[in-house]
Amino acid sequence: MKGSIIIALLLAVLLTAVSCENVLDGEPEYEEAVAYVESFRVDTVAGPNVTLSFICMTPTPCWSFSRVEEVRSGRSAHFTLYRKLKRNVTCIQVIGSFTHTMQVTVQDTGAFTFKVYRTPTTTLDTTIVL
Repeated sequence: MKGSIIIALLLAVLLTAVSCENVLDGEPEYEEAVAYVESFRVDTVAGPNVTLSFICMTPTPCWSFSRVEEVRSGRSAHFTLYRKLKRNVTCIQVIGSFTHTMQVTVQDTGAFTFKVYRTPTTTLDTTIVL
């Protein structure tokens, strides 16, 4: 009984050391890549606040949303979404997806265009009028 407890404690310490290996080696814990958007829509417009929803396809279901970059130019906003994958994780090899919802503020009235990458060279665009 006492030997089983000692073995269990040693295994717990070993597993903790293995799970922290990448962080201790200075490697990032997650791999990050651009997430190409399958579709997006304007959910709501309430004054200057616009809620957008994005659906992104991923190579496996282990990828999740990481962050979004927004670049504004005149009367448009261009979004690049990023996905992340925890390193050294075994994952089933089927297509996955995730949804991301965000709110943006448009200060001026009139037409405003939102753009997101569908592929590395094409975008999905939609224009709203406030």
